[in-house]
Amino acid sequence: MDYSYAGMLSTVDFLDEMGIAHAGTGRSLDEAERPAVVRLANGKTAAIFAVDASMELPSTAGRASKVFKARPGVNYLRHETLFSVTDAEMDALKQLAAATSVNAYRDAEIATGYQAPDPEGCFTFGSTLFTNEKGAPLSRCNKQDLARLCGNIAKAETEHDLVFVLVHCHDEEGNDENTPPAYLKEFCRAAIDAGAAAVFGGGVHILRGLEIYRGKPVFYSLGDFIYQGMRVEYLPPDFMEKYGLDVDATAKEALWVRSKGGKVGLQTNEKNFLTVVPKLTFEDGALVDLSMLPVKLGFGTGSETLEGLPYRATGEEGEKIYQKYRKLSADLGTELVYENGLIKVKG
Repeated sequence: MDYSYAGMLSTVDFLDEMGIAHAGTGRSLDEAERPAVVRLANGKTAAIFAVDASMELPSTAGRASKVFKARPGVNYLRHETLFSVTDAEMDALKQLAAATSVNAYRDAEIATGYQAPDPEGCFTFGSTLFTNEKGAPLSRCNKQDLARLCGNIAKAETEHDLVFVLVHCHDEEGNDENTPPAYLKEFCRAAIDAGAAAVFGGGVHILRGLEIYRGKPVFYSLGDFIYQGMRVEYLPPDFMEKYGLDVDATAKEALWVRSKGGKVGLQTNEKNFLTVVPKLTFEDGALVDLSMLPVKLGFGTGSETLEGLPYRATGEEGEKIYQKYRKLSADLGTELVYENGLIKVKG
């Protein structure tokens, strides 16, 4: 949705024209939540869902009714973030809210029925939700979205031989970018429970670890496969205005300003140019082999053409990616080994 509705719809139209299966966006929620179906060489079918967990609310697709047209957008998973505090801290927050006007508008909205009151054991201070529930997760899925998405996965599992889920997420747990948020773990595991054969995460631009849940892989983030963000040809006027440029400035000029002359941003850090490409082998719907190929995207090449393009990482580069991925996956309870240039699950 970086280029709004027209940009999204033109992409959908082009994919349809080329006969390329796609999922995750559409002219309505019914279209956006529909899986892409791919017919395999053996005649079996795989259903592939795409879910967006890091989006602005105007980007979410909507259903049509008898009166209203459908809204184009993404197949979404909303979540809420809450912070766990002690009973004494909760009382202090309530006293501070009462002594100020921080919750005045929200209180009026609740009194007139425009907003729901806080859930039991929770308190909203300003726009932040706190709970005194001990050991509560920092974030959790929207229950309605979780039920809808898992219901679609379960239905597809009865109609197709394999079901895969792709999930776009930029969030992290606390201040650790390597750790997937609690709500993402909740969703990925629920997707496996509903019948998905594997879940593939992305969006955050870096590698995150691999979890084996109920014998099935959850790749919390594979990072990027092609990353040439600095080669964008056009950017909207809003982007130019954000950086104090003329609306007719070129994308190259705007990206140069944003990166402070190529000194800051995702494209300046090698960690955003490391990934793995998984290969999953199934027999009769069961995963029988899993290997991951270390891949590095051209970083620091000095070439606009080669920068961000993938190639097989071998030698020290392959070892570096393996060591990084091994540690990230160990934090999720998965032991990895490196054999003949491939990363595999130990045992």
